[in-house]
Amino acid sequence: MEIRIFDTENLAAGYVADTVEALLREKPEAVLCLAAGHTSLPVFDELAQRALDFSLTHIIGLDDWLGVGPDTDGSCAAFLRRNFFSRVNLRTENIRLFNALAQDPEAECAAMERQIADWGGLDYLLLGMGMNGHLALNEPGDSFARRAHVTSLSDTTRQVAPKYFPAGMPAITQGITLGIADFMEARCVHLAVFGSHKAPMVARLLAEDPSEELPATALKTLPQAQLLLDHAALDGAACV
Repeated sequence: MEIRIFDTENLAAGYVADTVEALLREKPEAVLCLAAGHTSLPVFDELAQRALDFSLTHIIGLDDWLGVGPDTDGSCAAFLRRNFFSRVNLRTENIRLFNALAQDPEAECAAMERQIADWGGLDYLLLGMGMNGHLALNEPGDSFARRAHVTSLSDTTRQVAPKYFPAGMPAITQGITLGIADFMEARCVHLAVFGSHKAPMVARLLAEDPSEELPATALKTLPQAQLLLDHAALDGAACV
């Protein structure tokens, strides 16, 4: 995994957008998988401002909160639609997100894997890193060999999750997510980590060998992966 350092998260977002733009010029029908969350917002802004042609591009959902509908504020589906899909010319038939309300979540996971295969695999994957080092909703202890699956949320994730939802939302205990094995097969992977609040986990990521106890370390073995840091995350990590 290569490390790239940027003065600001906006400069990093520009680099991500450059990568996506170059990919779409070469392969307009590329398959993108983009994290929902604060880290992705400057990337979405940059992509929307460039007015790229996404009419042939395919989107695969990364994860979502199990039992939460796509129109619920706080769902990954709602976040992506509001902050990205509504701002570019993606076609609905080219977007495949997890159905977090599926009666048979395991069958939904299998269907997602079939869709990835039918579209030829993930060309580009944008990930963030959670406060406990999780990738998507692959929590500490989850096997690196897993593909799309239902996961029990860690205590850390359960404590963070309510900030995304309206007051009074029932506690969320499970997620549905692509697995580390899916990430390992993506042709280009960016792990974007910004801000001093992520510095302790960045320090661990840089220091530790790959281990299922720190999911983000799985990417350290990938030649096609890049860790994108701003100085706030990196400089803070140096002080930990």
